[in-house]
Amino acid sequence: MSNFETKHDKNETHLEELRRRHKELDDEVKMLYIRYADDETLNRKKTMKLWIKDEIHRLENGLENE
Repeated sequence: MSNFETKHDKNETHLEELRRRHKELDDEVKMLYIRYADDETLNRKKTMKLWIKDEIHRLENGLENE
């Protein structure tokens, strides 16, 4: 049995987690720039950030349509 009342609640919680993770990655990318990290590491983190941002937008659009 789930603690979520509705699918909307579950999606909202997931959305909050994605926003938190996106912010963490943003902070990591900033630190990597300061430390002159290699391009491969930076690109991997930035790609993860973009994927999460896309997922955030997809969920936000889905919640608006409910």
